[in-house]
Amino acid sequence: MTKVLLINAPVLHNPIAHRSTYLPLALLSIATFLKHERINATVLDAGNQFAHDHLGHPELADYVQHALRDHIGRLQPDIIGIGAVFSGAFGALTEFAKGIKRFCPNIPIVIGGIHATIFAKEILERYEHIDYVILGEGEYSFLQLVRCIASGQSVDAIDGLAFRQSGKAKLNPKTSFISGLDALPAPDYDLLDLTHYQFDTSAWYSPKQMPIGRPFPVISSRSCPNRCSFCSMWLVHGPKFRARSAKHVVDEVEALYNKYGVRYFEFMDDNLTFDKPRILDICNDIVRRNLNIQFSTPNGVAVYRLDQEIVDALVSAGMIRVALAVEHGSEYMRRRVMRKPLGTEKVYEVAEACAKHKQLYIIGYFVIGMPQETRETLDETYNIITRLPLDHFQINWATPYPGTELFRYCMEHKLLGGKPEDYMTSEHLHYNTTAPHFKPHDLTVEELVAFKDKCFAYLKDKKAALGVAYHLPMRGN
Repeated sequence: MTKVLLINAPVLHNPIAHRSTYLPLALLSIATFLKHERINATVLDAGNQFAHDHLGHPELADYVQHALRDHIGRLQPDIIGIGAVFSGAFGALTEFAKGIKRFCPNIPIVIGGIHATIFAKEILERYEHIDYVILGEGEYSFLQLVRCIASGQSVDAIDGLAFRQSGKAKLNPKTSFISGLDALPAPDYDLLDLTHYQFDTSAWYSPKQMPIGRPFPVISSRSCPNRCSFCSMWLVHGPKFRARSAKHVVDEVEALYNKYGVRYFEFMDDNLTFDKPRILDICNDIVRRNLNIQFSTPNGVAVYRLDQEIVDALVSAGMIRVALAVEHGSEYMRRRVMRKPLGTEKVYEVAEACAKHKQLYIIGYFVIGMPQETRETLDETYNIITRLPLDHFQINWATPYPGTELFRYCMEHKLLGGKPEDYMTSEHLHYNTTAPHFKPHDLTVEELVAFKDKCFAYLKDKKAALGVAYHLPMRGN
């Protein structure tokens, strides 16, 4: 039986990796699918190891030379796949691949993820220790690749695969995405040692007074039909929204509820509520099955796809924290610059629908520093932050991820240094840096930093005046 090792590469010295306990759901999904197809698949979450121990580049080399080498020696895999959830993990990914090729030169190395999909050609041209790149979602393409390698067949016809042919990089574009997501088996968490993912959640908000324990992620759909100018997600998940059936989703929740005692879930969809009848069915089925759970939406929900009925149903099913992807206070910035189909009136309507539930913790997500940002548009964001019934908010820098319209704009207008391919190796493109990645046309970096400080000073003062702890709602329990 062909043996496959899937490795989750770490993000080094990066504040967005502080949740070291995030389960590697993408690799777990692929490993489960391979196992379902009678292929021996193992998952090694190096990202969890490094984030727990706060390791950096010097420790990475030692890890590759000893721990990783020993692990591969014990497993004797025929094929190794390496995933990078964030662009910032790409440096570690290449070091892993390089080290593996040194002590196991004949093992094919396959990589995947958004960053790998965007830079597939450049990666194969620059890194000889990487043999294949999976473009887009990986279950079927990777399965076909594993079977071709195992049987010695040509990989030329595999959809969504980049490889070398006669020494040159060849890309088979990703043309097909999984339409029937119910055909995929639910992630098999027995492939992970869940004791490695324990952390203290005793201070987390729990209005039902239930122990939270280990939060489990659920992805009930893939992709989003929108094309927000700062988002590159659709390059991997495809151009169309695709969803699992309500029954399939709640079956997974119930299985985790019974097998692992899970009582807290995190819905990680890119557009959870896009299909209103489906999300209502999910909520109603959770209630019907008497699943006493709590859940949150860390990825944010599309405000334009929410209304009072959906909010009420989500809360009835167990939603205790909702993250509203407002993005900006200026409707011009939101609609015209960010390309988000959301009017300001709708923002207030949905926020008020959420605020009717006093125990629902409401978070607002905002992005500042787009090239077209001005003092006036910042003022609009401050106004909406102070007027909405929010318990907390996040303000992130506009981050020009490769493959996005924002990245192309920044390169075209010389807001970023270097060439597009220079960002293939960048470990600093994340939204939570101490300073913006570029200067807007009409603002200074210092003005953006000062604005962010001003907003959080307002939040701190408001919570202090109300005597409310960080993790509790400001609208009463």
